[in-house]
Amino acid sequence: MFQQTCVSVAEAERMIDDADILLLDMRDFRAYLSGHHPRAIHLNDQNLRALLKHSNRSIPVLICCEHGHRSQDMVQLFRDFGFTSCYSLDGGYEAWFPQQRSPQQTLSLSLQGWLLARGFDPHNLDARTHNNETALMQAAREARLPFCRELVLAGASPDLVNCDGNNALWMACMGGDLAIVRFLLANDIDFDNQNDHGATVLMYAASLGRSDMVELLVQAGADVSLRTRDDFTALEVAASRQILLLLARASGYVLSVMPPRRHVA
Repeated sequence: MFQQTCVSVAEAERMIDDADILLLDMRDFRAYLSGHHPRAIHLNDQNLRALLKHSNRSIPVLICCEHGHRSQDMVQLFRDFGFTSCYSLDGGYEAWFPQQRSPQQTLSLSLQGWLLARGFDPHNLDARTHNNETALMQAAREARLPFCRELVLAGASPDLVNCDGNNALWMACMGGDLAIVRFLLANDIDFDNQNDHGATVLMYAASLGRSDMVELLVQAGADVSLRTRDDFTALEVAASRQILLLLARASGYVLSVMPPRRHVA
C-alpha cells in the first residue's frame, strides 16, 4: 500500500498545530544554530540511534533537511524501524523559512523585466521558482553575464542551492560561459559544493569535456579527491585525455593508461 512520504509547508504547519509531533532537523549543526523551528531537535549521528530506539513509534515524525531530498532517505529509515507516521518536508528548510534579500542598489530595467518574465520577485534577490532555483542560478544557466554581475553586486547570495543541491557555479558550467565561472569564483562561491549525488562542478566540467573550465577550477583550488555517493572522483569521469592528465597532475598521479570512464549526475 502506498504511503505518502512528503508534506508541504502548509501541511507541516497543520501537523505541528494539531498534534504532538517529533520534529527533526537534520541540517548541519552550524545551519541549525543559525536558525531553526523552535520545536525542532537537531538530528545527528550522536542521537540518531537513541531516537530510533526510544521514541514512541506512534507519534508523527516530521524530518527536514536543506532542500527536501536527504530527509526522504531518513524517513524511510524511521519507517523501517516501525514508525507509523513519518514524513519529509517538501522543499526542506529553505522552503519553510525562505531567505529574504532585498537589493542593495536599484536594479536596471532590463534585469527587472527579465526577473518578472521568469517569475522572480525583483524585491527579493534570493527568491525561488521551479526546482528551488534563484535568479542567479537561472542567469548563469542562460549565460547572461551582465545579469549575473548585477545580481551579485546587488547582494544576491552565490552559495544557495536548488532542489538537486547544485549552486550557481554548476549552472554556469551548464550554460558554458567561462566568464561567468570566472566571475563567480572571484566572488567566493563554494567551488567544492557537492550536490545530492555528491557530485561537484569539477566532476561535471570534466564529464562535459570542458578542459578550460576544469583548468580554471583546479587553479581556484577545487578538490580533485572528492568522491560522489557512488564513490568516484573527477578523474573517473574525465571526457578526454587532456582533462585526465590535468586532473592527474593536480592529484599528483602519474598515469600510463586511461581508467574506465564513469558518468556524473
